[in-house]
Amino acid sequence: MIILDYLISVIWLSPLLYLFILGFGKIFNRTRKTSLMKQKGQVDKKVDKIIFQIPTIGNVKSVNNILETVKNYALPVPLETWVIIEDSDAHKAEYVCDKVVIVPPDFVCEDLYKSRALEYARRLRQKLVDEDKLGPNYLLLQGDDDAVPSLEFIKECLTVQADIIIGTITPQVNGVWNTILDYERCVACGIFCNFFTNLGHPLWAHGEGTCMSSQVDRNVSYDISTFTHNTKHKLVINEDSFYFHKAAVMGYSIFNSEERIFILPPLTFADAVTQRRRWFWGQVSILKLKMLPLPNRIRLSIVGFSGLWLFSIGTLGLPLYYLGIVNIPALLLPVIFMTLGIWLAIRAYTIGKCMGWKHAIAGTAASYITVTMNFIVHIIGLVKGDPKKFEVIRKE
Repeated sequence: MIILDYLISVIWLSPLLYLFILGFGKIFNRTRKTSLMKQKGQVDKKVDKIIFQIPTIGNVKSVNNILETVKNYALPVPLETWVIIEDSDAHKAEYVCDKVVIVPPDFVCEDLYKSRALEYARRLRQKLVDEDKLGPNYLLLQGDDDAVPSLEFIKECLTVQADIIIGTITPQVNGVWNTILDYERCVACGIFCNFFTNLGHPLWAHGEGTCMSSQVDRNVSYDISTFTHNTKHKLVINEDSFYFHKAAVMGYSIFNSEERIFILPPLTFADAVTQRRRWFWGQVSILKLKMLPLPNRIRLSIVGFSGLWLFSIGTLGLPLYYLGIVNIPALLLPVIFMTLGIWLAIRAYTIGKCMGWKHAIAGTAASYITVTMNFIVHIIGLVKGDPKKFEVIRKE
């Protein structure tokens, strides 16, 4: 039982590690931003336009609202809007954008569903550049049909000009329980994405707000055969994380911006399960099929799933301690109580930075509810198994 004593003690002390990661993430954010801006000063990276693209399955109203919001931003360069849809979409004429990209039914690549649509649009831009119908110096702003990139995020993309940039997820209030559920995304971005991405070794990424240079768009595909010979499989889910990792492995500069990407939380509990299930099994697929090099897979397997095993063992430790099965050294108990305060303070800071002080208070008060809800929806997704397809959730 001595091993279990030490294991639970270490897990209960983990907020000290979180504090370290949060602090150094802030430092890495500033130093990497400074370094990238110096590189920009040495190499002229002219940007002629921003292409803002959104893949969707018929969510006309939400897509048009997002496009209208971004069109109204006072941007220093022209904006061109793309909507990527399947041929089966019955609303082709209803999207208010510069270009509706229809993915042909017979288009075949190493991807399915959303990643297939993104790959088709990527190849279309290659073709347009080769035919001199599109200038080679653009920024691609990858969006989603439930997310709005902030003006500050887009401006930072233009200022920093890393090869590929992700923003910080910020839930929009749309009900009580789903806002409480998605407080965790603020915490995850603020602690882990900021640290690992700006260290140069990405962990997670998201399609809601990713900005990339035309060089990345041209040279980095969604094909999985770059790293794996298991080509009978196709990229089905977790395409955003795969793409971000792939660009980093290929030597492109990456950056995590602390500027906000506003997202709509899942509208129902079933949607939350569907979403988290897709994320969980997407990570499993990357590991199982060896889609990325070993260091990236190790990082995803240990840190990427850390929330599940930390919650499980840490929660189990409570009854074991009070039943006298686990013995925590008396010397550590005051430190453990202190780390509980650190954990709550970290959550207050990361949530408050994104959503304001009122949500910092609410998010801190609901901390155990938030982590428990996220654990439950992940476990349900685990029990239900691999969806083996891209299951969409309701956005409107």
